Amino acid sequence: MRLIKFAFLGLIVLFVVLTGLSLLFPSTIRIGRSVNVAASRRQELRAAVSDFGTWKKWNDFVYQSSMTNIRYSSPSGGAGAYLRSDQLSIKETQADTAGVLMSWDIRGGKQFVGGFQFLSENPDSVTVRWWFEFHFRWYPWEKLGIFVYDRKLGPVMEESLGALQRFVENPR
Repeated sequence: MRLIKFAFLGLIVLFVVLTGLSLLFPSTIRIGRSVNVAASRRQELRAAVSDFGTWKKWNDFVYQSSMTNIRYSSPSGGAGAYLRSDQLSIKETQADTAGVLMSWDIRGGKQFVGGFQFLSENPDSVTVRWWFEFHFRWYPWEKLGIFVYDRKLGPVMEESLGALQRFVENPR
């Protein structure tokens, strides 16, 4: 009986410590990656990012995963366009010269926003920034999951942006 009380008390203390630790982390995080694309390809870049129909040529996150039943709207680009599968739904909510904003809905619960920004600080290139913004509740398992998101999404985002750069700069 003594061992059971000790284990129960230990679990409570562990929960309180993890909750306290999780309160030190922000409830919103933004994960992003960037790549530079030749400035002469600015229009092709905007078209490739905004049009879900071209994503299969460069976006590993969507087309190299285990998503099934992928379909997209007609037209497949512009505000209101969408890409849907059995696992994920992406809707383009806004598109302008500064970038593209999208809402992402993973089946089973998680919703977040993401998008692409076009930054022009160099006359020779356009910096494309792909980002996701996540909001977390106070639950310790959600807040401590922040570390997993960057490690899981970062490499796929980097690969996709490299493929986007090659797709836009070397059209075939």
